[in-house]
Amino acid sequence: MRIAFDIDGVVLRSIDVILDRINTVTGRNIKPDDLAGWELEPLGLDKDTLWDAVRYMYSQPKIEPYSDAVKVLNRIYREKKSPLLFITGRSDPKTALPQLQALPWNPTMPEMIVVGGNRDKRLYLSEQSVDFIIEDDIAYLQEYLNLGIGVGLMVQPWNRLTEVPVTKRFDDWTELGTWLLEKIAPQRQ
Repeated sequence: MRIAFDIDGVVLRSIDVILDRINTVTGRNIKPDDLAGWELEPLGLDKDTLWDAVRYMYSQPKIEPYSDAVKVLNRIYREKKSPLLFITGRSDPKTALPQLQALPWNPTMPEMIVVGGNRDKRLYLSEQSVDFIIEDDIAYLQEYLNLGIGVGLMVQPWNRLTEVPVTKRFDDWTELGTWLLEKIAPQRQ
């Protein structure tokens, strides 16, 4: 099974960096739990402020990962013995690789492939022959499912109310790791 991982909102706590920047610039106190989607315009923010916050996030040398993300990714890399595939909706996917490389990999950093450039990841999923994607952005989940690609939704405040019938919902990386490793194990035999 070829697995792809989204980066922002799945591996990296990027929304925390974006909201910290917005809060600093605007004097507001927006938290991830205040979000009902990835689109932040409904919070009354102008596009210049939003893009400034996104560019700021892109420029960070390091972004904290979600709890157990690095541990689970390390284990998946060891089990699959192939590079980890990340597909990002960032307009410039090259900004993500250094942030992934800065994570506390132990004992060594895994091989990684980072592609993307658009929230609609269908092209990249096809080019990379992906069977299953771990995603948090609900914008194209149904389209991925329609292509026969399994979708694991990493549940976050901004997607918890979606009614898209994803393949599996994950509340955290520990749950995701257990499920994925059960799927990978039969392939090794």
